[in-house]
Amino acid sequence: MFPNLQKKLVFLYTASTGLIMTLILSFAFLFYISSQKNKERSDFQDHLFILMSNLQTESIFADSYLSKMEEKNHLIIYIEENGSPLFFPGSYHPSTDRNILLARTEDYAKSEGIYPASHPISSNLLQSSIFQIKGNERDSYLGNVLVLGADSGYKKLILLQDITPNRSRLLQTGCFYLLIDSLGIALLFFTGSRFVTGSLKPLEETYRKQQDFIAAASHELRSPLTVIQTSADAIFVNQEKNKRLLETIKSECRRGSSLIHSLLLLASAEHKNWAVKKEEFEIDELLLHLLELYEPVCLAKNGRLLLELPETPLPVVQADSGLCTQILSILLDNAVAYALTDTHCAAGPKEQADNTRNIIHFQNRRIILRAEYIRPHTLISVIDFGPGIPDNQKNLIFERFYRSDKSRNRKEHFGLGLSIAAVLAEIQGAELHVQDTEGCGSTFSLRI
Repeated sequence: MFPNLQKKLVFLYTASTGLIMTLILSFAFLFYISSQKNKERSDFQDHLFILMSNLQTESIFADSYLSKMEEKNHLIIYIEENGSPLFFPGSYHPSTDRNILLARTEDYAKSEGIYPASHPISSNLLQSSIFQIKGNERDSYLGNVLVLGADSGYKKLILLQDITPNRSRLLQTGCFYLLIDSLGIALLFFTGSRFVTGSLKPLEETYRKQQDFIAAASHELRSPLTVIQTSADAIFVNQEKNKRLLETIKSECRRGSSLIHSLLLLASAEHKNWAVKKEEFEIDELLLHLLELYEPVCLAKNGRLLLELPETPLPVVQADSGLCTQILSILLDNAVAYALTDTHCAAGPKEQADNTRNIIHFQNRRIILRAEYIRPHTLISVIDFGPGIPDNQKNLIFERFYRSDKSRNRKEHFGLGLSIAAVLAEIQGAELHVQDTEGCGSTFSLRI
Protein backbone atom coordinates (compact mmCIF):
# COMPACT_ATOMS: atom_id res chain seq x y z
CA MET A 1 0.00 0.00 0.00
CA PHE A 2 2.67 2.50 1.01
CA PRO A 3 4.96 1.98 -2.06
CA ASN A 4 2.02 2.75 -4.42
CA LEU A 5 1.02 5.74 -2.29
CA GLN A 6 4.60 6.97 -2.34
CA LYS A 7 4.77 6.74 -6.16
CA LYS A 8 1.50 8.63 -6.54
CA LEU A 9 2.54 11.37 -4.14
CA VAL A 10 5.95 11.77 -5.80
CA PHE A 11 4.28 12.00 -9.22
CA LEU A 12 1.71 14.51 -7.95
CA TYR A 13 4.40 16.61 -6.24
CA THR A 14 6.71 16.56 -9.27
CA ALA A 15 3.91 17.23 -11.77
CA SER A 16 2.32 20.11 -9.86
CA THR A 17 5.55 21.82 -8.84
CA GLY A 18 7.16 21.11 -12.22
CA LEU A 19 4.16 22.63 -14.02
CA ILE A 20 4.42 25.80 -11.94
CA MET A 21 8.16 26.02 -12.63
CA THR A 22 7.59 25.40 -16.38
CA LEU A 23 4.99 28.18 -16.51
CA ILE A 24 7.32 30.60 -14.74
CA LEU A 25 10.20 29.78 -17.09
CA SER A 26 7.88 30.03 -20.11
CA PHE A 27 6.72 33.50 -19.10
CA ALA A 28 10.33 34.48 -18.46
CA PHE A 29 11.35 33.23 -21.91
CA LEU A 30 8.43 35.02 -23.61
CA PHE A 31 9.40 38.22 -21.84
CA TYR A 32 13.00 37.71 -23.03
CA ILE A 33 11.80 37.22 -26.64
CA SER A 34 9.66 40.35 -26.43
CA SER A 35 12.51 42.42 -25.05
CA GLN A 36 14.89 41.14 -27.74
CA LYS A 37 12.43 42.01 -30.52
CA ASN A 38 11.92 45.47 -29.07
CA LYS A 39 15.68 45.91 -28.91
CA GLU A 40 16.02 44.77 -32.54
CA ARG A 41 13.46 47.32 -33.69
CA SER A 42 14.99 50.03 -31.54
CA ASP A 43 18.48 49.41 -32.98
CA PHE A 44 17.08 49.27 -36.51
CA GLN A 45 15.25 52.57 -36.02
CA ASP A 46 18.47 54.15 -34.72
CA HIS A 47 20.36 53.09 -37.86
CA LEU A 48 17.49 54.28 -40.04
CA PHE A 49 17.40 57.65 -38.28
CA ILE A 50 21.17 58.13 -38.72
CA LEU A 51 21.05 57.34 -42.44
CA MET A 52 17.96 59.49 -42.98
CA SER A 53 19.65 62.45 -41.24
CA ASN A 54 22.73 62.01 -43.42
CA LEU A 55 20.54 61.88 -46.54
CA GLN A 56 18.97 65.18 -45.56
CA THR A 57 22.23 66.97 -44.71
CA GLU A 58 24.92 65.28 -46.81
CA SER A 59 25.16 65.17 -50.59
CA ILE A 60 28.05 62.67 -50.71
CA PHE A 61 28.49 59.36 -48.84
CA ALA A 62 31.93 57.83 -48.34
CA ASP A 63 32.11 54.16 -49.26
CA SER A 64 34.27 53.50 -46.20
CA TYR A 65 31.58 54.92 -43.90
CA LEU A 66 28.85 52.80 -45.44
CA SER A 67 31.07 49.68 -45.44
CA LYS A 68 31.92 50.11 -41.78
CA MET A 69 28.28 50.64 -40.89
CA GLU A 70 27.16 47.57 -42.84
CA GLU A 71 29.76 45.19 -41.41
CA LYS A 72 29.37 46.38 -37.82
CA ASN A 73 25.58 46.18 -37.75
CA HIS A 74 24.85 43.47 -40.39
CA LEU A 75 23.12 46.02 -42.64
CA ILE A 76 22.27 46.14 -46.34
CA ILE A 77 22.17 49.77 -47.52
CA TYR A 78 20.84 50.83 -50.92
CA ILE A 79 20.65 54.50 -51.89
CA GLU A 80 19.53 56.06 -55.16
CA GLU A 81 18.94 59.66 -56.24
CA ASN A 82 16.30 60.50 -58.86
CA GLY A 83 16.25 56.83 -59.96
CA SER A 84 20.06 56.51 -60.20
CA PRO A 85 21.58 54.10 -57.66
CA LEU A 86 24.59 55.09 -55.58
CA PHE A 87 27.70 53.27 -56.78
CA PHE A 88 28.23 51.16 -53.65
CA PRO A 89 28.47 47.39 -54.10
CA GLY A 90 28.08 46.69 -50.36
CA SER A 91 30.54 45.11 -47.96
CA TYR A 92 28.20 42.86 -45.93
CA HIS A 93 27.43 39.56 -47.61
CA PRO A 94 24.17 37.98 -46.37
CA SER A 95 23.20 34.35 -46.86
CA THR A 96 20.78 35.33 -49.65
CA ASP A 97 21.91 37.43 -52.60
CA ARG A 98 21.57 41.21 -51.98
CA ASN A 99 19.67 41.82 -55.22
CA ILE A 100 17.07 39.17 -54.32
CA LEU A 101 16.57 40.75 -50.91
CA LEU A 102 16.30 44.26 -52.37
CA ALA A 103 13.73 43.04 -54.90
CA ARG A 104 11.65 41.43 -52.18
CA THR A 105 11.88 44.61 -50.14
CA GLU A 106 10.54 46.70 -53.05
CA ASP A 107 7.76 44.17 -53.60
CA TYR A 108 6.75 44.51 -49.96
CA ALA A 109 6.90 48.30 -50.24
CA LYS A 110 4.56 48.16 -53.26
CA SER A 111 1.93 46.56 -51.02
CA GLU A 112 2.05 49.76 -48.96
CA GLY A 113 1.83 52.05 -52.02
CA ILE A 114 5.54 52.83 -52.48
CA TYR A 115 6.57 52.02 -56.06
CA PRO A 116 10.04 52.31 -57.61
CA ALA A 117 9.16 55.68 -59.16
CA SER A 118 7.22 57.01 -56.18
CA HIS A 119 8.32 60.32 -54.65
CA PRO A 120 6.83 62.61 -52.01
CA ILE A 121 4.00 64.88 -53.13
CA SER A 122 2.27 66.49 -50.17
CA SER A 123 5.28 66.22 -47.84
CA ASN A 124 9.01 65.75 -48.10
CA LEU A 125 8.94 62.16 -46.73
CA LEU A 126 7.38 58.95 -47.94
CA GLN A 127 8.14 55.94 -45.70
CA SER A 128 6.95 52.37 -45.29
CA SER A 129 6.43 50.58 -42.02
CA ILE A 130 9.17 48.42 -40.49
CA PHE A 131 8.59 44.94 -41.85
CA GLN A 132 10.28 41.54 -41.91
CA ILE A 133 11.25 39.47 -44.94
CA LYS A 134 12.70 35.99 -45.34
CA GLY A 135 15.73 34.92 -47.37
CA ASN A 136 16.35 31.67 -49.21
CA GLU A 137 18.57 30.19 -46.47
CA ARG A 138 16.20 30.51 -43.51
CA ASP A 139 17.64 33.95 -42.87
CA SER A 140 15.47 36.85 -41.65
CA TYR A 141 15.73 40.61 -42.13
CA LEU A 142 14.08 43.76 -40.85
CA GLY A 143 13.44 46.23 -43.68
CA ASN A 144 12.28 49.76 -44.42
CA VAL A 145 11.90 51.91 -47.54
CA LEU A 146 11.79 55.68 -47.43
CA VAL A 147 11.81 58.43 -50.04
CA LEU A 148 13.02 61.94 -49.16
CA GLY A 149 12.15 65.02 -51.14
CA ALA A 150 15.10 67.24 -52.21
CA ASP A 151 15.66 70.45 -54.15
CA SER A 152 17.02 68.45 -57.05
CA GLY A 153 14.34 65.74 -56.93
CA TYR A 154 14.21 62.90 -54.42
CA LYS A 155 16.47 60.41 -52.65
CA LYS A 156 15.49 56.84 -51.93
CA LEU A 157 16.85 54.61 -49.12
CA ILE A 158 16.30 50.88 -48.68
CA LEU A 159 17.66 49.55 -45.39
CA LEU A 160 17.79 45.89 -44.34
CA GLN A 161 19.25 44.41 -41.16
CA ASP A 162 20.14 40.72 -40.85
CA ILE A 163 18.52 39.42 -37.63
CA THR A 164 19.34 35.75 -38.22
CA PRO A 165 22.11 35.73 -35.54
CA ASN A 166 19.56 37.08 -33.06
CA ARG A 167 17.19 34.23 -33.92
CA SER A 168 20.02 31.74 -33.30
CA ARG A 169 20.65 33.33 -29.91
CA LEU A 170 16.94 33.08 -29.12
CA LEU A 171 17.01 29.39 -30.03
CA GLN A 172 20.07 28.80 -27.83
CA THR A 173 18.42 30.68 -24.99
CA GLY A 174 15.25 28.61 -25.43
CA CYS A 175 17.30 25.41 -25.25
CA PHE A 176 18.98 26.75 -22.12
CA TYR A 177 15.60 27.45 -20.51
CA LEU A 178 14.44 23.96 -21.53
CA LEU A 179 17.56 22.44 -19.99
CA ILE A 180 16.98 24.35 -16.76
CA ASP A 181 13.36 23.18 -16.73
CA SER A 182 14.36 19.54 -17.29
CA LEU A 183 17.04 19.67 -14.59
CA GLY A 184 14.57 21.40 -12.26
CA ILE A 185 11.95 18.68 -12.79
CA ALA A 186 14.59 15.98 -12.22
CA LEU A 187 15.68 17.74 -9.02
CA LEU A 188 12.06 18.08 -7.93
CA PHE A 189 11.57 14.36 -8.51
CA PHE A 190 14.66 13.54 -6.45
CA THR A 191 13.81 15.90 -3.59
CA GLY A 192 10.15 14.89 -3.80
CA SER A 193 11.10 11.23 -3.42
CA ARG A 194 13.19 12.00 -0.34
CA PHE A 195 10.55 14.34 1.10
CA VAL A 196 7.64 11.96 0.54
CA THR A 197 9.65 8.99 1.83
CA GLY A 198 10.57 10.91 4.96
CA SER A 199 7.01 12.15 5.43
CA LEU A 200 5.51 8.69 5.02
CA LYS A 201 7.90 7.01 7.44
CA PRO A 202 6.02 8.16 10.58
CA LEU A 203 2.72 7.20 8.94
CA GLU A 204 4.09 3.82 7.92
CA GLU A 205 5.48 3.30 11.41
CA THR A 206 2.13 4.28 12.93
CA TYR A 207 0.36 1.87 10.57
CA ARG A 208 2.79 -0.90 11.52
CA LYS A 209 2.24 -0.21 15.21
CA GLN A 210 -1.50 -0.19 14.65
CA GLN A 211 -1.28 -3.59 12.98
CA ASP A 212 0.90 -4.89 15.81
CA PHE A 213 -1.55 -3.38 18.30
CA ILE A 214 -4.52 -5.12 16.67
CA ALA A 215 -2.64 -8.41 16.54
CA ALA A 216 -1.52 -8.17 20.17
CA ALA A 217 -4.95 -7.01 21.39
CA SER A 218 -6.59 -9.86 19.49
CA HIS A 219 -4.17 -12.30 21.10
CA GLU A 220 -4.81 -10.92 24.58
CA LEU A 221 -8.59 -10.88 24.16
CA ARG A 222 -8.71 -14.30 22.57
CA SER A 223 -6.99 -15.90 25.57
CA PRO A 224 -9.65 -15.10 28.25
CA LEU A 225 -12.46 -15.74 25.79
CA THR A 226 -11.03 -19.18 25.00
CA VAL A 227 -10.75 -20.00 28.70
CA ILE A 228 -14.31 -18.78 29.32
CA GLN A 229 -15.68 -20.81 26.43
CA THR A 230 -13.78 -23.93 27.50
CA SER A 231 -14.90 -23.58 31.12
CA ALA A 232 -18.50 -22.95 30.08
CA ASP A 233 -18.47 -26.10 27.95
CA ALA A 234 -16.95 -28.09 30.81
CA ILE A 235 -19.74 -27.05 33.20
CA PHE A 236 -22.22 -29.18 31.31
CA VAL A 237 -19.86 -32.15 31.24
CA ASN A 238 -18.51 -32.21 34.81
CA GLN A 239 -21.04 -30.96 37.36
CA GLU A 240 -18.69 -31.62 40.30
CA LYS A 241 -16.21 -28.95 39.20
CA ASN A 242 -18.81 -26.25 38.54
CA LYS A 243 -17.66 -24.00 41.37
CA ARG A 244 -14.02 -24.03 40.28
CA LEU A 245 -14.97 -23.52 36.64
CA LEU A 246 -17.25 -20.61 37.52
CA GLU A 247 -14.39 -19.04 39.49
CA THR A 248 -12.20 -19.43 36.42
CA ILE A 249 -14.83 -17.74 34.27
CA LYS A 250 -15.12 -14.87 36.76
CA SER A 251 -11.33 -14.52 36.87
CA GLU A 252 -11.01 -14.41 33.08
CA CYS A 253 -13.90 -11.93 32.84
CA ARG A 254 -12.09 -9.67 35.30
CA ARG A 255 -8.92 -10.08 33.24
CA GLY A 256 -10.72 -9.19 30.00
CA SER A 257 -12.38 -6.23 31.70
CA SER A 258 -8.99 -5.07 32.98
CA LEU A 259 -7.55 -5.27 29.47
CA ILE A 260 -10.41 -3.27 27.98
CA HIS A 261 -10.08 -0.69 30.77
CA SER A 262 -6.34 -0.36 30.04
CA LEU A 263 -6.98 0.03 26.31
CA LEU A 264 -9.58 2.75 26.92
CA LEU A 265 -7.24 4.46 29.36
CA LEU A 266 -4.38 4.43 26.85
CA ALA A 267 -6.59 5.65 23.99
CA SER A 268 -7.97 8.48 26.14
CA ALA A 269 -4.50 9.60 27.20
CA GLU A 270 -3.01 9.42 23.69
CA HIS A 271 -5.85 11.48 22.22
CA LYS A 272 -5.30 14.19 24.86
CA ASN A 273 -8.78 13.60 26.25
CA TRP A 274 -7.43 13.28 29.76
CA ALA A 275 -8.29 16.19 32.04
CA VAL A 276 -4.93 17.22 33.55
CA LYS A 277 -5.34 19.11 36.84
CA LYS A 278 -1.99 20.53 37.84
CA GLU A 279 -1.76 21.69 41.44
CA GLU A 280 0.84 22.10 44.14
CA PHE A 281 1.11 19.20 46.59
CA GLU A 282 3.57 17.55 48.97
CA ILE A 283 5.27 14.67 47.20
CA ASP A 284 6.26 12.96 50.46
CA GLU A 285 2.60 12.62 51.44
CA LEU A 286 1.89 10.86 48.15
CA LEU A 287 4.84 8.50 48.72
CA LEU A 288 3.71 7.68 52.26
CA HIS A 289 0.28 6.83 50.88
CA LEU A 290 1.85 4.49 48.31
CA LEU A 291 3.98 2.91 51.06
CA GLU A 292 0.85 2.07 53.03
CA LEU A 293 -0.78 0.55 49.95
CA TYR A 294 2.09 -1.57 48.66
CA GLU A 295 3.97 -2.58 51.83
CA PRO A 296 1.47 -5.39 52.58
CA VAL A 297 1.68 -6.53 48.93
CA CYS A 298 5.47 -6.79 49.16
CA LEU A 299 5.32 -8.60 52.51
CA ALA A 300 2.87 -11.09 51.02
CA LYS A 301 5.60 -11.99 48.51
CA ASN A 302 8.29 -12.17 51.20
CA GLY A 303 9.70 -8.85 50.11
CA ARG A 304 10.09 -5.38 51.56
CA LEU A 305 9.17 -1.90 50.36
CA LEU A 306 11.51 0.81 51.64
CA LEU A 307 10.90 4.55 51.44
CA GLU A 308 13.94 6.84 51.23
CA LEU A 309 13.43 10.59 51.71
CA PRO A 310 16.11 13.28 51.99
CA GLU A 311 16.87 14.88 55.36
CA THR A 312 15.82 18.32 54.10
CA PRO A 313 12.11 18.70 53.28
CA LEU A 314 11.19 18.25 49.64
CA PRO A 315 9.72 21.32 47.91
CA VAL A 316 6.15 21.20 46.75
CA VAL A 317 5.68 20.03 43.16
CA GLN A 318 3.21 21.27 40.59
CA ALA A 319 1.65 18.34 38.77
CA ASP A 320 -1.46 16.18 38.64
CA SER A 321 -1.32 14.17 41.86
CA GLY A 322 -3.81 11.60 40.53
CA LEU A 323 -1.72 10.94 37.41
CA CYS A 324 1.49 10.76 39.46
CA THR A 325 -0.16 8.21 41.79
CA GLN A 326 -1.23 6.12 38.80
CA ILE A 327 2.22 6.26 37.20
CA LEU A 328 3.99 5.22 40.41
CA SER A 329 1.40 2.50 41.03
CA ILE A 330 2.18 1.02 37.60
CA LEU A 331 5.92 1.10 38.37
CA LEU A 332 5.39 -0.54 41.77
CA ASP A 333 3.09 -3.22 40.28
CA ASN A 334 5.80 -4.11 37.77
CA ALA A 335 8.50 -4.16 40.43
CA VAL A 336 6.42 -6.49 42.62
CA ALA A 337 5.60 -8.78 39.67
CA TYR A 338 9.09 -9.04 38.18
CA ALA A 339 11.52 -8.31 41.02
CA LEU A 340 10.00 -10.21 43.95
CA THR A 341 10.43 -13.59 42.29
CA ASP A 342 12.79 -16.49 42.68
CA THR A 343 14.77 -15.36 39.63
CA HIS A 344 17.39 -12.75 40.42
CA CYS A 345 20.47 -11.33 38.81
CA ALA A 346 23.96 -12.17 39.90
CA ALA A 347 25.06 -10.68 43.18
CA GLY A 348 26.70 -7.30 43.13
CA PRO A 349 30.06 -6.36 44.68
CA LYS A 350 28.58 -6.10 48.18
CA GLU A 351 26.97 -9.53 47.92
CA GLN A 352 30.17 -11.04 46.58
CA ALA A 353 32.05 -9.68 49.53
CA ASP A 354 29.54 -11.15 51.99
CA ASN A 355 29.55 -14.41 50.04
CA THR A 356 26.40 -15.51 51.83
CA ARG A 357 23.35 -16.76 49.99
CA ASN A 358 20.91 -15.61 52.66
CA ILE A 359 22.26 -12.05 52.47
CA ILE A 360 21.93 -12.09 48.66
CA HIS A 361 18.35 -13.24 48.98
CA PHE A 362 17.63 -10.56 51.57
CA GLN A 363 19.23 -7.81 49.47
CA ASN A 364 17.39 -8.77 46.27
CA ARG A 365 13.87 -9.17 47.65
CA ARG A 366 13.35 -5.47 48.29
CA ILE A 367 11.98 -2.46 46.43
CA ILE A 368 13.09 1.09 47.20
CA LEU A 369 10.80 4.07 46.68
CA ARG A 370 13.13 7.06 46.68
CA ALA A 371 12.56 10.81 46.29
CA GLU A 372 15.25 13.48 45.88
CA TYR A 373 15.44 17.08 44.79
CA ILE A 374 17.87 17.77 41.95
CA ARG A 375 17.37 21.42 41.19
CA PRO A 376 15.09 22.36 39.52
CA HIS A 377 13.37 18.94 39.37
CA THR A 378 12.03 16.45 41.87
CA LEU A 379 13.08 12.90 40.98
CA ILE A 380 10.99 9.95 42.20
CA SER A 381 12.55 6.51 41.63
CA VAL A 382 11.26 2.97 41.96
CA ILE A 383 14.33 0.78 42.44
CA ASP A 384 14.26 -3.00 42.25
CA PHE A 385 16.92 -5.69 42.35
CA GLY A 386 15.28 -8.16 40.01
CA PRO A 387 16.55 -9.69 36.76
CA GLY A 388 16.89 -6.25 35.09
CA ILE A 389 16.17 -5.18 31.52
CA PRO A 390 18.65 -5.76 28.66
CA ASP A 391 19.92 -2.61 26.95
CA ASN A 392 18.38 -3.60 23.61
CA GLN A 393 14.92 -3.69 25.23
CA LYS A 394 15.02 -0.42 27.16
CA ASN A 395 13.55 1.55 24.23
CA LEU A 396 10.90 -1.12 23.58
CA ILE A 397 9.37 -1.59 27.02
CA PHE A 398 7.29 1.61 26.66
CA GLU A 399 5.58 0.29 23.51
CA ARG A 400 2.06 -1.08 23.76
CA PHE A 401 1.78 -4.84 24.44
CA TYR A 402 5.56 -5.23 24.60
CA ARG A 403 6.72 -7.81 27.14
CA SER A 404 10.08 -9.45 27.53
CA ASP A 405 8.05 -12.60 28.27
CA LYS A 406 7.46 -13.46 24.61
CA SER A 407 5.44 -16.53 25.49
CA ARG A 408 3.02 -14.28 27.45
CA ASN A 409 2.89 -16.74 30.32
CA ARG A 410 2.23 -13.97 32.84
CA LYS A 411 -1.48 -13.58 32.25
CA GLU A 412 -1.89 -10.88 34.88
CA HIS A 413 0.12 -8.44 32.74
CA PHE A 414 -0.77 -7.27 29.22
CA GLY A 415 2.29 -5.15 28.41
CA LEU A 416 0.27 -1.91 28.60
CA GLY A 417 1.32 -0.57 31.99
CA LEU A 418 4.55 1.19 31.00
CA SER A 419 3.06 2.60 27.80
CA ILE A 420 0.22 4.09 29.86
CA ALA A 421 2.69 5.45 32.42
CA ALA A 422 4.79 7.07 29.69
CA VAL A 423 1.76 8.76 28.11
CA LEU A 424 0.46 9.97 31.50
CA ALA A 425 3.88 11.45 32.23
CA GLU A 426 4.06 13.15 28.83
CA ILE A 427 0.64 14.83 28.99
CA GLN A 428 1.56 16.62 32.22
CA GLY A 429 5.07 17.61 31.11
CA ALA A 430 6.96 15.06 33.22
CA GLU A 431 9.64 12.60 32.06
CA LEU A 432 9.82 8.86 32.63
CA HIS A 433 12.99 6.90 31.94
CA VAL A 434 14.72 3.68 32.98
CA GLN A 435 18.26 2.71 33.81
CA ASP A 436 20.10 -0.21 35.42
CA THR A 437 20.26 -0.40 39.19
CA GLU A 438 23.82 -0.48 40.44
CA GLY A 439 24.67 -4.13 40.93
CA CYS A 440 21.50 -5.57 39.42
CA GLY A 441 17.89 -4.76 38.67
CA SER A 442 16.13 -1.74 37.16
CA THR A 443 15.45 1.84 38.26
CA PHE A 444 12.45 3.70 36.85
CA SER A 445 12.54 7.45 37.49
CA LEU A 446 9.79 10.05 37.17
CA ARG A 447 11.17 13.58 36.77
CA ILE A 448 8.73 16.35 37.75
